Order: sequence, then C-alpha cells, then structure tokens
Amino acid sequence: MNTLTVINAKGGCGKSTIAMSLAAGLSLQGKRVLLMDLDPQAQVTQWLSAGDGLRPEGTLVSALTGQQSLSDVIQPTGYANIWFVASSAGLEDLGREISANDGYPTMLTELLARESVADRFDFLVIDSPNQISPIMENAIFPADAFVIPFESTKAVKSYASVYQLLLKLRPNGDYKLLHVLSNLTRLPGLRRRVLALLADDKLEPAKSEIRSCGWLAQVDEYGGSIFHFRPHSNGAEDMKALVEEAIALFDNGQTAHPEMPRIAA
Repeated sequence: MNTLTVINAKGGCGKSTIAMSLAAGLSLQGKRVLLMDLDPQAQVTQWLSAGDGLRPEGTLVSALTGQQSLSDVIQPTGYANIWFVASSAGLEDLGREISANDGYPTMLTELLARESVADRFDFLVIDSPNQISPIMENAIFPADAFVIPFESTKAVKSYASVYQLLLKLRPNGDYKLLHVLSNLTRLPGLRRRVLALLADDKLEPAKSEIRSCGWLAQVDEYGGSIFHFRPHSNGAEDMKALVEEAIALFDNGQTAHPEMPRIAA
C-alpha cells in the first residue's frame, strides 16, 4: 500500500480538496483507496456526510483510543473503490493527551500495521491537520510521499515548520515530495512571487499545477469529487495530472533528496 499525505501548516491552501480529489482520481484508475481524515476540522468527513465532525463514535478517534477497531470505523462511500475513515473534533483533544506518551507519533502507523490495512488497499490518502501537532506527526510517520499545496507566499513560509518536523521524524529522507501550486493562475504576480520563494529555497515545483477553477471552489458543496461534479473542468483536468504524477513517483521509484535545501522561516 502506498501512502500519500496531503500536508501544510496553513489553512485554506486546498489541502482537503486535493486529498479528496487524489482519492477519487486514484479510484477511477481502478485503485482500491482508503481516504483518511486526520484534520480535527473534519471537512472531508462532512463533505462525504460520513459524520457530524463532533461525535467520536465511528471515527479515527475511537480507533486510536481502542474503543473500536480500525476495521470497524472504515466506511464505504458513494464512490466505487473508495473507503473512508472519518474525523471528529475530539482528535485535537486526543493529540494533547497522547503527547506525553513515548512513541506517540507512530500510533497511527502501528494501528495500520496491526490490522493489516496494507493488504486491503492499494493507496492510503491522508488529509493532515493544518497545524503542527501530535496528530500531524501521526500523519507524517506512515507516509511514502507528501503532497504540499501552495496558494500563497505564506503557505511557502508555513512549509518551513512542516519540513523541520519531517527532518525530526524522518531524518533519512525516505519519502517523496510533490510541491504543488494551487489556485494561482488568476494572480500572475502572486504566482511569480511564490515561484521565486520556492526557487530561493531550491524547492522544485511539481509538473502538475492546480489552476484557478470556479467549479473546483464549489466542489465541497457538492460532496467532494471534482471528477464526478464537473469531469470536463480545468480542475478535473489538473487533478488528473496530479494523480498521474503521484502514481509515477511510485512507478519510477523516485526518492526524495536526502538533504533538502534550507527552507526559510
């Protein structure tokens, strides 16, 4: 099972939309996908009508605390080949509680291994929280690749704290990275500044870019997947390219540079 974590320490950068779209795009290529909401804001959970974002029953909170097995909280969705693990607000409280425990960043990794999830799915797609926290650390540990969206210069600067966490938890650099420009094509000046910041830090942008797309901005109201909502839109075309680039990371055996250049805070 290949694990993709969509991550950045800034809200509003398109993280949840990209996570949902990656899962949907992979499923349309016949991949068995488990989509997991690790964001206490539970946006994807609510988009999929998979929970109210408040009660812990039937969510990842219940599985991490041992009240239910992970298998018990894996839900089918309205999309073929996609299964889902919901989040709830209690995930934030749980993060504070577990931070005093040794080995807490590996709780999710151990849970996945204990229930042999890798035997049941081709891909795991994780929507990470948008702040540095013990829950974000759990989103980092099992990932084979990270998708990092940038929709502003602030998002590039926020990546510094995420990258420092990557260095701490995964010092061997045994992961892959996709730095994705998102929703910048209608703001050419801002797009140039984002690209300049990435170049300053020697960060290579992904080949695929998520163009500004009104349909993509509305997809959360529809319920999640741009491929089912507006399959002929720019958003769907760009998400398809991102899915193909993500798959190619694994097909080509590409690895991250073990010594990433500095990232300015």
